[in-house]
Amino acid sequence: MVREPMTPAGGSEEKEPQRLEAFSDGVFAIAITLLVLEMKVPHDAGDGLGRALLDDWPSYLGFVTSFAVIGIMWINHHRIFRLLRRTDHTLLILNGLLLLGVTFVPYPTAVLASYLGHPGDRIAAMFYSGSFVVIAIAFNVLWRYMSSPRAGLMRVPHDHPEVLATHSQYRLGPLFYLVTFAIAFWNATASLIGNLALALFFAIPPAGPRAPAEPRTLS
Repeated sequence: MVREPMTPAGGSEEKEPQRLEAFSDGVFAIAITLLVLEMKVPHDAGDGLGRALLDDWPSYLGFVTSFAVIGIMWINHHRIFRLLRRTDHTLLILNGLLLLGVTFVPYPTAVLASYLGHPGDRIAAMFYSGSFVVIAIAFNVLWRYMSSPRAGLMRVPHDHPEVLATHSQYRLGPLFYLVTFAIAFWNATASLIGNLALALFFAIPPAGPRAPAEPRTLS
């Protein structure tokens, strides 16, 4: 049996999600790498280097938390893009807005690491958690659009169990990050730990059967 060649239009549609996901992966990788660049080496510490390294614990905690948050966002981004059949202009814009928030994360991380344990740390924690509130909203808007039946972008029906389970998990994201934002009014460290706990929560796949994988051609 002779296999019919794939039409150019079909091949282009198949490659669209791959190109967008590859670009997004690059942005996530750069953002997560920039986090470590904000960690400064103690200079002129001499024999007190050990103490200086211990005193820099806010930088370590901020780095680990932001690394976890960005890493989990990347995992979830990959998870939902696995369900994507094609892209459109609106999806590109919404994905770009999400990536805008992701690339911004190293800055509030550096601010929090500089002020944690010092006067102004609660404002820094509010700034940090507020950034994740915005990113969570952007993630929800992206997901809601790409999974809507009107957009017609998904490989699975809009009422597929995995889609519904993802709806249930993601809709709580902005609310949860608002809680960490509120906690920052009282305790900056507790707010930071709350953000780390949320990263672990969103690392758990939403309950529901996984969608059947469809092979993607590389040509």
